[in-house]
Amino acid sequence: MFYLLGIGINLFLILLLFSKKNKILADKFLLLWLIIICCHLSLYIVVTSTTVNVYANLFIVAPVFPLLHGPMLYFYTAAITTMLPANKKIWILHFITPFLVFLLSIPFALLPLTEKINVVNSGGKGYELQQLIITCITILSGVFYVVWLLILLSKHKKNIANRFSYYEKITLNWLRYLIYGLGLIWVIVIIQAQSTKSYDNYIFGFVAIIVIIMGYFGIKQGRIYNNISNSAYIQVDNISSNNQVPITDDPVNEVLDTKEVPNKDSEKEEEILAKRKYLKSGLTETSLQILYEKLKELVEQEKIYTEPELSLARLAEKLNTHPNYLSQVINEKEGKNFYDYINSLRVKEFKRLVQIPNNKQFTIMSLAFDCGFNSKSSFNKNFKKITGQSPSEYLNDVN
Repeated sequence: MFYLLGIGINLFLILLLFSKKNKILADKFLLLWLIIICCHLSLYIVVTSTTVNVYANLFIVAPVFPLLHGPMLYFYTAAITTMLPANKKIWILHFITPFLVFLLSIPFALLPLTEKINVVNSGGKGYELQQLIITCITILSGVFYVVWLLILLSKHKKNIANRFSYYEKITLNWLRYLIYGLGLIWVIVIIQAQSTKSYDNYIFGFVAIIVIIMGYFGIKQGRIYNNISNSAYIQVDNISSNNQVPITDDPVNEVLDTKEVPNKDSEKEEEILAKRKYLKSGLTETSLQILYEKLKELVEQEKIYTEPELSLARLAEKLNTHPNYLSQVINEKEGKNFYDYINSLRVKEFKRLVQIPNNKQFTIMSLAFDCGFNSKSSFNKNFKKITGQSPSEYLNDVN
């Protein structure tokens, strides 16, 4: 009954995704994965509720399904974090192991039904080597994707610190916990491979739970790296030069490109980030200082940091420059990433506001929201990180 419930919820989520307007690439991968999970759960129900005569013919596809979940979760994660390889031919590599397992299952599939039944009833006698190879491939694939996905999320966390002033709704912590759950499933699979006892009920029970989590949060999850305006231009030196370069011409702008899939492969990301950090991308020291002065002027006059969802791209547009140039300025002149820089300004503004007598009537969080923080946890975390004190400790000292 629990598996039927899982399939029912799965079908409902599939329907929701089908009807979702303006689906992004990640939504499409999620939709395909939910369909695969639905087929996998249905196959398990058929195998456990029918006679061997019925499910013996299904054994050719049964070993393939476990090898599809890792790649599909990878495609979803890479799409939502814009770390998919631009060359789609590379995507095919993720399906080599499922195809190999399918080929290994063909000799069994070609047997007459009576012989298939005998093999199943004997526990796979005569096909021990194929079973061993399939088991090893399945376990190695599962462990590989869990580790790789956690690495991708770690890179994503670093990326958003350089591009956003907030973490809420874009950290993908829910996806990290889901990957932990997937890792737990593979631990059970490994234990089962070493034992004569079957843990399939636990495995597919966890799969049903994952369906609910993945569907609920996946459908709610929106685009993280929104397209930036093509009207933004780099102006290296507005005083002495009229040269303007389109924002899309920057060779190291792999994530903030207007395309949904970046031009650089994910495995080159560390190299790209290093170039962005240490290369000046055409900015002279004079131009860099001019841009820094403009940044300080904008911050002081407009207090743009009070926008709760301020991004590097948004601030760069205000300054009519390229996000990478602005990131370089903040890194070199302030010694901080974008996230820390903006939140340090918010903390500074909060400290100023609490000194104003008329503000005594407002709550701490009311003032914090006015400074640009969008949650209590974000305010407390950043205040403690920057001042070494909690907000209440700081207020006790100043009062």
